[in-house]
Amino acid sequence: MPDLSDRRVPQRKDTLTHEITDTDEVVIYDGNGPQLLVLNDIAAGVWLMIDGTRSIDDITAEILNHVEAEPATVTRDVLAFLGQ
Repeated sequence: MPDLSDRRVPQRKDTLTHEITDTDEVVIYDGNGPQLLVLNDIAAGVWLMIDGTRSIDDITAEILNHVEAEPATVTRDVLAFLGQ
């Protein structure tokens, strides 16, 4: 069976991040775009966990601790968000 682990550690782009406490949304502004993105719950969780120390596996595992979903689905969604 192949090893499907992913120990790569993603890095954030140079963006401005704002958490909107009234709605629990996370908004990021990419000045290179310029682009304003409103993230859903899972994407926001991924974004906030990108800290230069957590691997893709770590991020995926943490999300799986909080949602009921198939690991393959969460892995696919995390990789899609990260643009992998």
